[in-house]
Amino acid sequence: MGRLSPLRAKQCRQHVESYRSSGLTRKAYCEKNQIKESTFGYWCKKMKRAEKGLDTVTGPMWIPLQVSDERSAGIGIRFGNITLEIKPGFDKTLLVELLRAIGALC
Repeated sequence: MGRLSPLRAKQCRQHVESYRSSGLTRKAYCEKNQIKESTFGYWCKKMKRAEKGLDTVTGPMWIPLQVSDERSAGIGIRFGNITLEIKPGFDKTLLVELLRAIGALC
């Protein structure tokens, strides 16, 4: 399964949200909107995984990072429901191993 383009992901997300609020069965929603049920099932699965932090609908998302000259007690990195706290003097080899393990899950 490949990643969805940002535009296609937005369309899929809108359909899944519309379906959830429609009160229709999945089959009825698909018929009404002329969507193949297997395709719609794929969209729903992608959305559910994204909501649980196990997947992203549009692929990796980048967020802006603000760098400050102030001395910090550390940083936190969040991947879905996983948070890594990195303190000064951290083990760089261990960090690389953790990031690889998390990357394998994504």
